[in-house]
Amino acid sequence: MARAANIPRYLSLSEEIQSRIHAGEYSSGDRLPSESELCREHGVSRGTVVKAIEQLVAEGIAIRRQGSGTFVARPSMHRRSGKLLSFSQTAISEGRDATQKIIQIAPAGDALAREFHCELPAVSLVRLRLIDNMPCAYHHSLIPDRIARMVPALQGGGGLQDPHFSLYDAFEKAGCGVVQAEERVTARLAEDEEARLLDIATPAAVIVVFRRSFDASGALVEAVEAVHHSEHYTYDMSLVRRTSSEGEDRLRRVHSFEAAANRQTGNASGLNGKKGN
Repeated sequence: MARAANIPRYLSLSEEIQSRIHAGEYSSGDRLPSESELCREHGVSRGTVVKAIEQLVAEGIAIRRQGSGTFVARPSMHRRSGKLLSFSQTAISEGRDATQKIIQIAPAGDALAREFHCELPAVSLVRLRLIDNMPCAYHHSLIPDRIARMVPALQGGGGLQDPHFSLYDAFEKAGCGVVQAEERVTARLAEDEEARLLDIATPAAVIVVFRRSFDASGALVEAVEAVHHSEHYTYDMSLVRRTSSEGEDRLRRVHSFEAAANRQTGNASGLNGKKGN
């Protein structure tokens, strides 16, 4: 195996496997050669192969399955905290192609509206979301009628069947663009319909992202439950730990603010009392 000078052998092997994946020799979901096969093929030690595989796993290019081997990972969506992007926008930012297939569109029922904390009447829209033509998420959206009436595609005006249709883009064009959202991320077992559409064997864990999106006035625009194939979803978060002194300073500022607010409230009450006399 030819390699550039000063590059560790495990990195050289990792890069070669990546090149073979990008060339199409191995596709998403394909099993990679075993450790012993790679050792024989490249004339390297098992330790080198193990480190090369670990590098591929760390970069999200491969996944290990206990007792089955190492496989080429499916395209994974990397979500980052603090950034409000649609599914399509997130995929595009990563250089991937996001598409959809409409499963169902119908009026939402009472039970579903309560579960999604969405007003009625509302439109229920179920879609299969794909990245690079691989199924990776099952989206169930509820859109209040007052919003849906402003979106031609949700009124049979065409465009909804377009594989590249984006709800967020449609909301923006209708003048009710999303400016903020609440989001909750959980995990559970896939339901039968979800597993069938996402092409995963049950029992299997899925990542569930529940998001409620709002316009500039604070009105609900969409509530959606997005069920992600666990191999397709990565949530990246940046955390900062405050030192004890920073925490104490912040607490003092909060107490000072509260004291000032209380004094202001007391002064206002005194003035009102004087006016009443």
